[in-house]
Amino acid sequence: MTSKVENEIDNKEIVTAFIKGLSVIKAFDHENTNMTLSDVAKKVDITRASARRLLLTLESLGYVSHTDNFFSLTPKVIELGYSYFASLPWTDIAYKNIKRVVDECTLSCSISILDGQNVICIMRVPATRILNEGIHVGSRLPAAYTATGRLFMSHMEEKELYNYLLKLPYKEYTSKSIKDPDSLYKKLLAEKNQGYQIVEEEIEDGLLSIAAPIYNRENKMIGAMNIGSHLSYKNTETLKKKVLPLLIEAAKETSEAIKLLQHY
Repeated sequence: MTSKVENEIDNKEIVTAFIKGLSVIKAFDHENTNMTLSDVAKKVDITRASARRLLLTLESLGYVSHTDNFFSLTPKVIELGYSYFASLPWTDIAYKNIKRVVDECTLSCSISILDGQNVICIMRVPATRILNEGIHVGSRLPAAYTATGRLFMSHMEEKELYNYLLKLPYKEYTSKSIKDPDSLYKKLLAEKNQGYQIVEEEIEDGLLSIAAPIYNRENKMIGAMNIGSHLSYKNTETLKKKVLPLLIEAAKETSEAIKLLQHY
């Protein structure tokens, strides 16, 4: 982050303090929910004094709170992401479509987008059955090991795809995790025209995820409708034969609605 700020410091059109402020917000995650001034300064790579000013500014706006020496984000931060979410004119239609999928297959359904090396959930309808899945609006997952991430990758041109894969971090989450860009590149090319993606037990043992694309008027993929399920609840063949067609149809209807809205 610091290198980017340093590169932009001579650009009078860029407010570097704003960049640092956003970086402070992004420093908090599921592994760092509460941090001291020193923790934030180290993670964002800024001075302790700068971290203090930024955190106190965010606190004055209601985005950060602190107890003793520890700072944490407040629920008000959700407003920042909601501004993007609310700006999408197709959200009501998309919600109805994923709600129908959930009602028919009793599995939670989400819409996610690609954000750098990760995918981020922007809409989610949970299933009625009680299951702590750990996914919610705003959740970020590694693109390399999610059906949504791979679906976005499968829509890239070959050179763009390979360059993108070279920048991704690879990790052995399970024994089935793909651990190098060449293997993932070959797999994605082989599945490029199938119209969906399935990732089985690569980010967690027993977890399978499926995703279908959502397109805009220019037929550019802008999001994916996705479902994740533990194989103890639904076996792979059941998910492919019964759930995947529902997902593909709902994503297709959402795409058609988007194209119609953009036409007018």
